[in-house]
Amino acid sequence: MVVRSCFALLRFRDQRKIKLVAAGQTLLNFLDLLGIALIGLIASLAVTGINSKTPEGLVSNLLELLGLSSISFQWQAAILAFLALTVFITRTLISMFFIRKTLFFLGKCAAEIAADLFGKILARPLTELNKHSFQQYLYFLTTGIETLTTRIIGTSVTLVSDTTLLIIILVALFYVSLPMTIVAIILVGIMSWALHHLTTARAKFLGKTYSDLDIVSRESVVDALTAFKEISPKAGFAHYESEFRRSRSKVSRALAESTFMPYMGKYVIETSLMIVAFLVAGALFLFTDALNAITALSIFMAAGARLAPAVLRIQQGFVRLNNSWGIAGSTLALIDEVKSISSVVEEMKKFADSHLGFTPKIELNNVAFKYPLSNTQTLSSINILINSGESVALVGPSGSGKTSLCDLMMGLLIPDAGDISISGVRAKEAIAKWPGAIGYVPQDIYISNATVAQNIALGFPANEISEENIWQALKKAQIAEFISSLEDGLFTKLGDRGIKLSGGQRQRIGIARALLTKPKILFLDEATSALDGQTENEVAEAINALKGEVTLISIAHRLSTAKRADRVIYLEAGTVLAQGSFEEVKSSVPNFQKQAELMDLG
Repeated sequence: MVVRSCFALLRFRDQRKIKLVAAGQTLLNFLDLLGIALIGLIASLAVTGINSKTPEGLVSNLLELLGLSSISFQWQAAILAFLALTVFITRTLISMFFIRKTLFFLGKCAAEIAADLFGKILARPLTELNKHSFQQYLYFLTTGIETLTTRIIGTSVTLVSDTTLLIIILVALFYVSLPMTIVAIILVGIMSWALHHLTTARAKFLGKTYSDLDIVSRESVVDALTAFKEISPKAGFAHYESEFRRSRSKVSRALAESTFMPYMGKYVIETSLMIVAFLVAGALFLFTDALNAITALSIFMAAGARLAPAVLRIQQGFVRLNNSWGIAGSTLALIDEVKSISSVVEEMKKFADSHLGFTPKIELNNVAFKYPLSNTQTLSSINILINSGESVALVGPSGSGKTSLCDLMMGLLIPDAGDISISGVRAKEAIAKWPGAIGYVPQDIYISNATVAQNIALGFPANEISEENIWQALKKAQIAEFISSLEDGLFTKLGDRGIKLSGGQRQRIGIARALLTKPKILFLDEATSALDGQTENEVAEAINALKGEVTLISIAHRLSTAKRADRVIYLEAGTVLAQGSFEEVKSSVPNFQKQAELMDLG
């Protein structure tokens, strides 16, 4: 069932290639059978040669078929030994070639599956996206996908080949000695079943333990590094070090036990095969003549030399499958969860800073929304019309629904009821049709450890955007002068999380990033909150210069921002309590008036 689910992840043509590889590996097993037969022929020839007899019956016919009947016994044995060695080596080399190609092929498939899953994850609404942590997503897209493909599918192909080899050789041994083969099957079968029964559940448990604790240990590292400044004054790093030490210790134990399991199987099966070999040898010499005994024993020994590794690989393969299922079961569950979602990336969107046909008008009709785990409505009965070129400020107490309303307008959330349209179509459709026509500046700006140009071009390849466009955006954000003073200018790396920038500089990088595509609608989550007074005024003037040309929607934590807007919308408990000019809202909402007076904006 697990293998079938993993196999279904591959494209049809890729499934066909894997089946062809499995078929090729199966056909190679007949080379093992040929090599074993040649060993038996050598043994029989050796016995007749020692007794100074002439080969008869089947042996004679085979020598005649191979054209060896007319040469001396020594040359016959030498040639047959060379042929047997050649067959076994050829089989091994071809098998190695197949396995190498298969693993490389599955690695390529893993990359494609991971990319497709990533696209589907990015296409999920924000509420669905938040079901898992970032570290879980990273685990699913890397270790999880690699385990499902390279380990589970790759191991399955090997299991098919080894199981077929086992069957072919056992069928051949039935012909040599039916009673001895049955005894051997029973003894080895009992040991293998007992071993499988003991290890199956444990291997799956260890795999699940490994995956859960690996994610926990990663999250300890990310949390400590992300919140470094907040933790440092508390001297609280020992807690994270302790958590990391404890989780990694458990991960190491689970990994060590998982690694030991195949060795345990190796020793048990090797011991079983040794017991079988001694029993077969004793029985053959007791119940048959010397010629048949030595011939049969040689065949059994040659077969055992090929069977032992196959049985070991089969047993280890099942351990690996169960362990891998524990490691990657949650990844497969996520893939099943998003299978009906179309990937966010159908084709690479090209950079565009002109948006012909786009009208920066937003309309909300009876919009309602509630978060999945919430018992109360986040927003209800929202009716707002934002006209082209209008500047609107969303104000209200914390938890009133301002951010949720913006997320709905940007298509990040899906309303439970009502409709939202931008330029006459749904938000997602507007973004797909006019990429870059909508811009967003968050309060907390993300800066990657990349160049200035790459950070400004976030979402597009930096080499596809002219330096002139980037400099224009930097000038509008009042940061061009600082960037030009850097030794490498646009190609200066900003460090992880923008460690080389001040808070205000990070904020202006975010503004420049949003302005790069010359958006017609700009959402601002208090975009000037980290700036000093003078710079705030300069940036605010740059943003205000866009009024009339760009529709501005601001989440206004500072009432000075709200006062500059054409219209203020006051939200409280998820509903629009008042809207109009700054003065109109102030006069109709006592709480808002009180805030304005405290801020000396009365």
